[in-house]
Amino acid sequence: MENLLNDKQDAVRWLTLNRPARRNALDRDTIYALKAALAESARDTDTRLVVLTGAGGAFSSGADLLAAPSSPTTPGEELTEDGFNAVIRMIWNLPKPVIAAVDGVATGYGCSLALAADIRLASSAARFSLIFVKRGLTIDGGASYFLPRLAGLRGMEMALTGEMVNAAQAANMGLVNRILTGDNFREQVAAYASRLAKNAPLALATIKASIHHALGAGLGDVLTAEMAEQRKLLQSEDVKEGIRAFREKRDPVYTGR
Repeated sequence: MENLLNDKQDAVRWLTLNRPARRNALDRDTIYALKAALAESARDTDTRLVVLTGAGGAFSSGADLLAAPSSPTTPGEELTEDGFNAVIRMIWNLPKPVIAAVDGVATGYGCSLALAADIRLASSAARFSLIFVKRGLTIDGGASYFLPRLAGLRGMEMALTGEMVNAAQAANMGLVNRILTGDNFREQVAAYASRLAKNAPLALATIKASIHHALGAGLGDVLTAEMAEQRKLLQSEDVKEGIRAFREKRDPVYTGR
């Protein structure tokens, strides 16, 4: 089974995370497949818009913590920079709009991935969580850049608690552009994407770049700062305990070390 489905419907390219048994958790193969698909989307002049979504009733549960037992924390530094951070940068720099179509959970890096998109469309079943703190980690994947720009300081609570936010709460915070109700979520997303893709490609690219330029502080600086802090925390006993507790399906007991 392919970890990522890459389909083009007219001018809209659909990238579907396809590991439903793991709630579309992102392992090495999947993140590099997504990176390659985004590069293809950038090159393909017939692709005017990208929809990023997940199969099986989930968007993504984030980095796959169970994929590499020999490294039971988070992805290594090389994979983080060349894979996970590279994907966020590619979404940001892609000269085409990116829509995150969120149905089900978007947690950890999966939530960061949704926040990095230009537009977020959610089903009524969508749920978001920056769960990092529950594993003893800081937020990453650019979340510390995107969250305050979308939600202001109201996003601080979401980051500090790691608690789940439903679609209505996410929309109220400004994290979601629209909630699409009913059983035909994909069809509604397709109709929305098709309308947007009919606009002038050069105008879409310029508008995206202009708004990014106006935001000020660079995403690259934020990603670098996040990972510097993440590397420190990865050495802590709390992170090891957070992952042990996750694997043993129990509440973690943190010691602040």
